[in-house]
Amino acid sequence: MELKPGKIFLADERGLTETSALRRYSTFNFEKYYSEHRTPFGNLFLCNDESIAGGKVTFFLCKEDSLQIFMPITGGIDIVANGKEFALETGQVQVLNMGRGEVLEISNPYQNDVINYIQFGIKTDMFLMRASEMLFSFDFEKNKNQLLEIISNPKLPFKLSAGIFAGREEAVCKMQSPNHRFYAFIIDGAFEIEGRLMHSRDGLALWDIEHVELEALGNNAIVVVLEFGF
Repeated sequence: MELKPGKIFLADERGLTETSALRRYSTFNFEKYYSEHRTPFGNLFLCNDESIAGGKVTFFLCKEDSLQIFMPITGGIDIVANGKEFALETGQVQVLNMGRGEVLEISNPYQNDVINYIQFGIKTDMFLMRASEMLFSFDFEKNKNQLLEIISNPKLPFKLSAGIFAGREEAVCKMQSPNHRFYAFIIDGAFEIEGRLMHSRDGLALWDIEHVELEALGNNAIVVVLEFGF
């Protein structure tokens, strides 16, 4: 099998920031973490895997005009943006349009439990939708063994899909354009994606590709997929 052009971002090579409130793994360069091999992938410049301790608060300073995508993995998060509050649970994805220099307050509403969420950031100079229009819900349990389109809107410069799979189940992601870029982030379990073995919290960037083949290598394997332009 001929490997398509791509790059793997291994989970154990991510940047780690740890405080009493927060544990953050950064796939790409972020704040004090820098590596010449961790530069943004096209317009995708942020992929953070964050855990917040019970009842704690953290802050996010936006460095680019961008769409910030929040996806709770365990528990939920409360976000305050420009005085507005957004409460998110697992099974939901919130997109927020943010200008450079804006700050978010992100808190864990549970006093005794650590919560975990994934945050993606995609550069854009066009904000066409209000934040209230950009809360998306999904149900893995009703849609197992398929890549579920969670966000696909012509007003947004990306498409987000995700799925939970049993072992040896396969899926094909057809790209909207061969000029688009593909990024997969493994939440749990292991996958083979276009001939590459991927484990939990690994990332994979692919380009110059028309469709992407995925195969789960164990039960309850979960993947999130982003497709976006340059």
